[in-house]
Amino acid sequence: MKPDMRRIDLELTVVEMEEPRPYTRRDGREGRVATATGEDESGRIKISLWDADVDRVKVGSRIKITNGYSRLFRGEIHVSSGIYGKLEVLT
Repeated sequence: MKPDMRRIDLELTVVEMEEPRPYTRRDGREGRVATATGEDESGRIKISLWDADVDRVKVGSRIKITNGYSRLFRGEIHVSSGIYGKLEVLT
């Protein structure tokens, strides 16, 4: 995985999750974002969970990200479903 990739499809198991933190959206409203760590047979990667996804995903959840993207954040690659992608909780 490299930064700035698009159209990413992944299935991961969430193995760690940080406490959510607030952020301000472009329209001025407040939202929440949390960083989780997911893993599959190829390794581990950070996942950015936004707003409603923060409450849907727990440690141990199996998730599927469809049409996601990657970016570099604080020196680490993070993946996210973003606006155009989809995050499903499989188990």
